[in-house]
Amino acid sequence: MKKLMLTMLSVVGMMLFVALPAKACTSYYVGKDCTKDGTTMYGRTEDYSPKKDKVYKVIQPKKVGKNATFKDETGATTFQAPIKVETTYRYTICRDSEGAEDGYFGEFGTNTKGVSMSATTSSSVAKTVGKFDPYIDAYESKVGGITEENLTDYVLCQASSAREGVELLADVIDTVGAGEGDGLFIADQNEVWYFEILTGHNYCAIKMPSDKAAIIPNCFVIGDVDLSDKANVVASPNLVKLAKNNGFYVAAQDGKGDINVKLSYSGKGYAAHNADRIRGGQYLLSGQDNTGIYDADYQDPFFTCKNVTVEKMYELAGYRYEGMNFGRNISYRIGSRRTAEAHIFQINSSMPTELATVQWFSMASPDYSTFVPFYGALLTDVSKAYKTEAQQPNSRAAYWIFRNIGYLCEETNDGDGPNRENYGKGVKQFYKAYMTKMEELQKNVNAQMLNVYKNDKKNLEYYATKLGIAIGNETMDFAKAMYMDIQTCKTNGTKYETSSLSADDIEYDLSMVTAPAKKADDTKPVTPAKSSAPARVQVRAKALKGKKVKVSLKKTAEAKGYEIVYSTNVNFTKKTTKKISTKNLTKTIKKLKKKKTYYIKARAYKLDGKTKVYGRWSLIRKVTIKK
Repeated sequence: MKKLMLTMLSVVGMMLFVALPAKACTSYYVGKDCTKDGTTMYGRTEDYSPKKDKVYKVIQPKKVGKNATFKDETGATTFQAPIKVETTYRYTICRDSEGAEDGYFGEFGTNTKGVSMSATTSSSVAKTVGKFDPYIDAYESKVGGITEENLTDYVLCQASSAREGVELLADVIDTVGAGEGDGLFIADQNEVWYFEILTGHNYCAIKMPSDKAAIIPNCFVIGDVDLSDKANVVASPNLVKLAKNNGFYVAAQDGKGDINVKLSYSGKGYAAHNADRIRGGQYLLSGQDNTGIYDADYQDPFFTCKNVTVEKMYELAGYRYEGMNFGRNISYRIGSRRTAEAHIFQINSSMPTELATVQWFSMASPDYSTFVPFYGALLTDVSKAYKTEAQQPNSRAAYWIFRNIGYLCEETNDGDGPNRENYGKGVKQFYKAYMTKMEELQKNVNAQMLNVYKNDKKNLEYYATKLGIAIGNETMDFAKAMYMDIQTCKTNGTKYETSSLSADDIEYDLSMVTAPAKKADDTKPVTPAKSSAPARVQVRAKALKGKKVKVSLKKTAEAKGYEIVYSTNVNFTKKTTKKISTKNLTKTIKKLKKKKTYYIKARAYKLDGKTKVYGRWSLIRKVTIKK
């Protein structure tokens, strides 16, 4: 990885942190026979820097014509290679913001053909190997090799299947070369491939098995391969020849294959920081503590496990080895405050291609963030917060909203300390409940979207996009409310508890989406349980001197008025109701009792004739009166 090392910025009210090395990403894979619902899951944490903001956006198709050339449009590298389609495919991508000085670095995405990709876990071959086929420097050479900066964009803009994506990447390494060593995944509805870029012109890719799982940190792990098995292995033409001619060849350990790739190209054993992550991930998913990983010259990367869920994969992405005893300090955990984003792809092979892959991901560290689901193959746009470009802290950007919660819950470089107990424990408790609820709701959403596919397919992209924007916005509402609650607790010197936020408040189904406008020549579109109520209102509440609270609302489209309710009981068994007009969106509640905690919520309404139609209640705000 050629990213520049970054010094950490100071966030207002926060301490400075020291930058750490970039090579701490962790990839993971779970075959469909190992999951509870029979879906395949794979993904990665990008462990690099808590400052390295990310955006999630849609790259629109572009007509490039015949014999077009892909060029790094950021100018960060000199890489260029052929584009084999005349019009590129639309795709979603999570990558660095536009102003990043070292390029885009696309981390994951899905294109309209249902091809998904996760890149990369950086690695490198043994020093004695690299000199025989060095990397083609993409930052200095006139014509550089492909690197993490370009990988995802280059493949997703033109691959129509996972196999084609593997072959595109293989071809470009054969002809142009690679600028670095990497491990990455390319998948579609039917298969997942793991691809290791070893040297400047050598690589190996294998089709992943359905009955195994794997944890892959920053090291090469592909072992014995049979190069004649073309259905399951794609390798560079000189993979064996280079190793044999230069004295680093190691035969397949099973006596059947042509080469053991790991032992040949990266040597014996695993560095401790990589072995720790393999051990930790295997323990969380299987319950087996693989202490032998430290002593092994080589271990097959695959292991068995059962009943893995999305929630479990979310836990894996933020896992800090809770419940394990390593007997020493750990430098690199799977879950880290340095994580810029984490993701999994959940693939259901029984669904249509457009709906088969659900992209779950979190901005910033999933230790204090949450996975959010999107149908990446169908999106034409995303929530504004997720695509907001902001290299500095910004309350409107999804990355920084989640990152700032992390800062409040951390005190040291490794994230330990009193704040992890005082604030972080409540955050993790809420997001665990959030993920349980979201995974269950996704099953219902899949059924709803399948109904749209069967009865109103021309509007499938519309529903997926509007739903993605809605759940993105709702997730931001929860995160903002949480951040303000923690700030209040910090001011009051109290622990953060989630009593003012409940996973039961999650709304996630097609009732969030207004049916598309009907054209004159249209048949009637499918309208999935649409509500005509106004949108959920956003609320802020601040305690004032004199036993008062100032309540502020954000204007809601179509609202004709608002209703505010407050109570000393979170269940609002005894409550007081106040009305507020659209002309003045603030209300000061007076004559409250000191040393009492008040819970406040609001809703908007519009008129259907003379009847008031109310929207959903806002998230609950909690305010304590001190004086």
